[in-house]
Amino acid sequence: MSKVCEICGKGKMPGHKVSHSNRKSNRQYEVNLQTTTITVDGKEKQVKACTKCIKTLNKK
Repeated sequence: MSKVCEICGKGKMPGHKVSHSNRKSNRQYEVNLQTTTITVDGKEKQVKACTKCIKTLNKK
């Protein structure tokens, strides 16, 4: 399974791991995906969505 939001398409994001001596090494930030149920055209569907999309859908 890929770590990509099915609603907005957000996936892995690059960044740096910073040590105490301030040395930087590359790392990947994973997106916070949750399995949730959404209603589309009267039908319920389970999707993997990021928490930001879930929060936005709850507001509407």
